[in-house]
Amino acid sequence: MTNVTDLGTVYSSDVLVLGGGIAGLHAAIKIKETDPSLDVLIAEKATTGTAGKANKGAGVLQVVDESDDLDAYVKFNVEDSGKYLNEQDLLRKYAVTTRTVVKDYERWGIQTMREADGSLSRAAGLPYWCLTAVDLDLLFKMVDVAKKLGIKFVNKVQTVELLTQGEKVVGAVGFNIVTGEYQIFKAKSTVLATGSCCWNVMHMWTSARGDGIAAAWRAGAEMRNAEFSNFYNVGLPGGNGVQVGSQHSLYNSKGQRLADLGYTKPHECDFNIGIFLGMEKEVMEGRGPIVWEETEFFNDNPLGVGGFLFRWVRPWADIFHHKEMDKENKYTVDHRWKPIVHPLFIGEFGAVKTNGNMKTNLEGLWAIGDTSRAGSGWAGAVPSPSRQRGSGLSYASVTAIWCHEDVAATTKTLPEPEINVEQVAKFKEAIFAPLKVEKGYEVRDRIHCIKEVVAPPRFSVRKHFDRMDEALDKIHWVQENMGQIALYNDFHLLGLWHDLKNMALCAELYFTAAMERKETRGWHVREDFPETDNQNWLKWIDLKNDNGKIAVNYERVPIEKFKFRPEGF
Repeated sequence: MTNVTDLGTVYSSDVLVLGGGIAGLHAAIKIKETDPSLDVLIAEKATTGTAGKANKGAGVLQVVDESDDLDAYVKFNVEDSGKYLNEQDLLRKYAVTTRTVVKDYERWGIQTMREADGSLSRAAGLPYWCLTAVDLDLLFKMVDVAKKLGIKFVNKVQTVELLTQGEKVVGAVGFNIVTGEYQIFKAKSTVLATGSCCWNVMHMWTSARGDGIAAAWRAGAEMRNAEFSNFYNVGLPGGNGVQVGSQHSLYNSKGQRLADLGYTKPHECDFNIGIFLGMEKEVMEGRGPIVWEETEFFNDNPLGVGGFLFRWVRPWADIFHHKEMDKENKYTVDHRWKPIVHPLFIGEFGAVKTNGNMKTNLEGLWAIGDTSRAGSGWAGAVPSPSRQRGSGLSYASVTAIWCHEDVAATTKTLPEPEINVEQVAKFKEAIFAPLKVEKGYEVRDRIHCIKEVVAPPRFSVRKHFDRMDEALDKIHWVQENMGQIALYNDFHLLGLWHDLKNMALCAELYFTAAMERKETRGWHVREDFPETDNQNWLKWIDLKNDNGKIAVNYERVPIEKFKFRPEGF
């Protein structure tokens, strides 16, 4: 009889945290601080301390502090942003918990940028919350704290599947992306912190490929709000995005400012879907290209956010930003002060459904950070991080705080998990099977096929049944032909093969949910259903894995229990 140790390297822990970015590290630290007797292990695809994505380009925390009007914050995000799809109790809880995030960071030696009087800073156009910058070495400091607490790390492991015992998650399996070694993780509790899916379109978000989300789906985790996975930035040639506030400094070829044409509100604090609809409309009607007036952005921005991040001394961030800018300057063909800009697709599929403690419907599995950004329901009808800039880092840490006590308490009550050796062997065979294909197509070409149906505005800015049906046909074609991709016995390409499989699944879930929502609400714009329909669609769309098929369910928003309601409710 085969022993599990004969199949690969086995790691055992009380708590397994998948993902070593901000959410994973914060959760691991809080769990260990709550109960030092628990054995906590972080498994990371890259290297813990340099992982994740949100810390790479921004380093801004959204904080609703004691001086802010909590009701005004919730009201803004429900009425102006989330369009009444918010889980309002969770939104309120999020706002209050951001204060704990700052306290945790500062006691761990992470500097939060404050004004001379000690208060957290805020740009003029952000009346309901503060923004505080942190330097990009925050993960290094969190790793130091984790090591001192005795948290263990396994790096360079690509998690592919979750191990289950009935409807309970008892660990995970994957492989070392360098050596190809099969790795088996056994745990009483598993915290999923592997990020969202951004479909490998924008290079700064390229690490977000949906691997943890897809593994959770295959294990039986439910999804919610998958249709809100279409975040765009205003993009420069070469692939980089511009800062928030640029929507007020965009002009068509006739010199007309897009904001004056009604595509965005005068004091809109973040990107709205309207500015991207407007950019496309102006070009299609012959008034393109769209250009960005950078001088106006820094000097006359109505939000007061131009150069906001650059007012603080952040050595790590300064180095990073200069490297990024040098790279863009080298490869960008448009060096004018008013460069041509375009809608830049980022995506942000993070639909794992959770409760207020970030628990999924599966026993032993929690999902935090970007994996559950939409699925928790707190933000409503918007993709991450639209309309709440700075909430990416904040939400990662907030959800770590929300889950840690539940994880610690639950883990103490659970027996030692039993690993199904047959399941481990079956997963191993499936994970490495693609290496057997000697001749075939390039995996990167197939990844490009997925990009072609998620990134263009005609699929993800403005939606129509016919185009989404076209997108799903292409996605299904990629899925049905995964066995024709040659990997040349290369473990890096094997990783890309599994990335492709996961990204295709996330795209399928995204468009399936988007086809179901037969209305326009927030960032979900349907040309064939242009009106918001509160009578029929004030509900969340839930997706469930039904023996490999996507089952669709509807969950009515309990609007009667919330303070802010649409007219007539």
